[in-house]
Amino acid sequence: EPMDVVNQFIDKNKDALSEISFGGVMGYCSGMAFRKVGRGVGLVAGVGFIGLQTAKHMGYIDVDWDKIGRDAIKPLDTNNDGKIDGQDIEVLWKKSQVVLQDQIPGAGGFSAGFLMGARRG
Repeated sequence: EPMDVVNQFIDKNKDALSEISFGGVMGYCSGMAFRKVGRGVGLVAGVGFIGLQTAKHMGYIDVDWDKIGRDAIKPLDTNNDGKIDGQDIEVLWKKSQVVLQDQIPGAGGFSAGFLMGARRG
């Protein structure tokens, strides 16, 4: 009977199924959090830019946007080539996954869950 086959499969693979779902769920939740934090950072950066640029335009301050731009990308420029490109993103992604998946059950499902959460969160 088909249900017996399904029940046997579930019984034999309970641990693996629970680990995959836990890792995937934690990845999804982390992705959602990443997206929300990203929006907050974007809002703060946008408001900061508007304020600085307005004060600069009105003559209150002088802003070296070139220096700010160079300094802003330094933490993300992993290969020190002066720009953020696909190589940098790959290195940052791998580093973040090592940290976030450390000893988590079902870490294999974490990355897929994270990407889904970041996209849909």
